[in-house]
Amino acid sequence: MTNDEIRNSIVLVLEEMKKKAETMGIQGVAVASVLNKGEDVDWIGEMKVVGTPCNFKEGWNLVAIAWSKCGEAIATEADSGNPEHKKILGECGFVGGAFEEYNGYKMAFAFSGALSEEDLEVAKFGIKLMKEKIG
Repeated sequence: MTNDEIRNSIVLVLEEMKKKAETMGIQGVAVASVLNKGEDVDWIGEMKVVGTPCNFKEGWNLVAIAWSKCGEAIATEADSGNPEHKKILGECGFVGGAFEEYNGYKMAFAFSGALSEEDLEVAKFGIKLMKEKIG
């Protein structure tokens, strides 16, 4: 896939993640990053707000948290929030970021705004859909 095809696919997948979150009755931020097959540094990333980018009542910047989850998944090549992973500066250690390598593509998807289990469900849903786009 070209980088433009990956970006277009990510945008479509994020829209489906938004619909899933709305169906689940949750709000927040969905993010996705994909490393194209054969690349080693140029991740392609996009973001989609689902209802609100921040939970001002409880003091959560959902954009920052979602990207932190995605970044942790990229750095560790595993789902975010692993208690055995020693956090590095910029990571929050929250569950809700999913990582998978598939057919030479590396994918990190995350959601922030709900319970950790719900965030991870939406993130893994995004990876499932992206795998279908990659084929």
